[in-house]
Amino acid sequence: MFVFADQLTEMILAQKVQSDKRDVVDAAVHRARLSSAIGTRLAESALALDDTDALAVADMICAAARPENIWHAENLHDADGKTYSGYGSLNLVGSRLDPAYMKTCSTRARRRTKAALARVRPQVGEQMRFITFTVPPLFGFDFERGMSLLDGALVLLKKRQWFKSVVRGSVFGDEVTTGERGTHFHCHSHMLGWTKKIDAQDLRSEWTSCLKAAAKKMGVSHLPINTGDGLAVAKIKRVVAKVRNGESVTLEKAIQETCKYTVKGSDLSDVPSEHLCQVERVLRRRKMIVTFGECNAQKGTARKAKYLDYTSTTDGSSIIQETSETSENAATTSKVEKKESLREYGARMIREGRRDVWLKTLAYIYAERREYRKIQLAEKYPNATFRTLDGKVWCGVALDHS
Repeated sequence: MFVFADQLTEMILAQKVQSDKRDVVDAAVHRARLSSAIGTRLAESALALDDTDALAVADMICAAARPENIWHAENLHDADGKTYSGYGSLNLVGSRLDPAYMKTCSTRARRRTKAALARVRPQVGEQMRFITFTVPPLFGFDFERGMSLLDGALVLLKKRQWFKSVVRGSVFGDEVTTGERGTHFHCHSHMLGWTKKIDAQDLRSEWTSCLKAAAKKMGVSHLPINTGDGLAVAKIKRVVAKVRNGESVTLEKAIQETCKYTVKGSDLSDVPSEHLCQVERVLRRRKMIVTFGECNAQKGTARKAKYLDYTSTTDGSSIIQETSETSENAATTSKVEKKESLREYGARMIREGRRDVWLKTLAYIYAERREYRKIQLAEKYPNATFRTLDGKVWCGVALDHS
C-alpha cells in the first residue's frame, strides 16, 4: 500500500511558501490525501473480503494519489481567455470512488445535460423544473439494495402515462449521502427537464406508489415512510434566472446538482470498510446521467471515445487508440475483440499471487501516462506553469519555447 502522508507534508510546506495561490495548493493536497485515504480503506476491505477486483482498484487509487501524480498550476485559461489557477491529477483511475475521476465525470455529464436539454423545444405551458425523488433509508448500509429500489421505482415511474403526460424530456442523476451518525445510505435521484405544471401531491402519490411496487418486487412487503401524510418525499423547484425563494433554483445550480458526485468523498469516510467494496462494484458501470423522452440522443449521432489499450501487460506498454461508431453503421462494423482493462489485469495478477508484478506494472504505466498527460496540458495551456506535489515543474509550450 502507498503510504506517503509525512512525505507529502514535508514536500508541500516548502511549496506553499513559494506559491501565491495557496488555496489551489491546499486543494491539491486535500485531493491527494482524500484519495489516498479512500484507496487505503478500500484495500483493507478488499483484503478482508478477498475481493481482487476491488483490491486492484484500491492500488490504482493509491498510486494515482501519489505526489508526482497531483498537479497545480497558474495562468490556466478558459474558453473566453480568462486566466485562473487550478489543480488536477495526471492519472485517472476510472473508478467512481476516485475524487479526480469523479470530477471529470461530473464535467462531462454537465456538457451532456446541456446538450440533452437543448434538444427539447418548450411548448406553451411548459417550464423547466428540478425535482428530487427520495428513497426511504430502508436497507441501512446495503448500498446495492438501496440503489436497486431507486432504479426500480424510477423505471415504473417513467412507464406511467401520468408521468409521460407531464414530462416531455428530462435528465436524471443520482446522489447518495450517508445518514446522521453514519447509520445508513440516503439514496435519491435528481431530475431536470421540461414539464407541464405538476401538482406536488400528485407527484408524491405517484412516486410513493412506484416505490411500494418496486419494494414488493424485491420481496419487501412493508415500506416504512416516516412522513406525516405517509407519502414519500419528492420536491419540485422551478428553474429561474434569479432565485427569490426556496422553491426555485437557477439552471446552472440545477445542472450542478444533477451531475455532481454520486457519493461524495467525505461521505465515504462514514461508510464501514466492509461495505466499500460493494459501493465500488455497484458504481463501476453506472451512468452519471440518464435521459428521458425528447432529451434522448438522436439515432445516428456519432460517439467517439479515447482509451488506453494495454496490449502488452507484461511491461505495461500502452497505445492510444480512437474509435468512432454510429448507431446506423454499428450492425455492419466488425466486432472488436474486447481488451483486458488495467483493472482486470491487476485483479488477475492478484489472483495468481503476483501482486508485486502488478504493482511494478502499474507504476510503469502510470509513469508513461504521466509524461503523456504533461505534454497534453502544456499544449492545451501554453502560458501556464505547472507543478506536481513532489516539486517537479513544467511549462506550457509558449513559455517552454520562449
